[in-house]
Amino acid sequence: MTRDHLLAEQDTGRRRAVTHRQGRIWIRRTGSAYDVMFAPTGNGEFRIATAAGLRAFLWEATIPAERIDEALDALRTDTEHEIPNVRLTLERMSKLGL
Repeated sequence: MTRDHLLAEQDTGRRRAVTHRQGRIWIRRTGSAYDVMFAPTGNGEFRIATAAGLRAFLWEATIPAERIDEALDALRTDTEHEIPNVRLTLERMSKLGL
């Protein structure tokens, strides 16, 4: 792309479509189930029935294994845990129901 083309694009006010969301995954343990939400832009909260299900969900959300282990360890003693600095594509958010 030439410099003139970039300047012309800036002048028209065009912006690239947002393809990712930056946020955090918030998890609350309720008995043996887990309520999960992506903030600040998620569509709501939903329940995952088991720790294995939560692990699978976080893996599908592309959370690194060590952060998944950290979350599950924390939820053994605490009722809430937050995984900060999560970046998800809009497509991934949709597939996960977020």
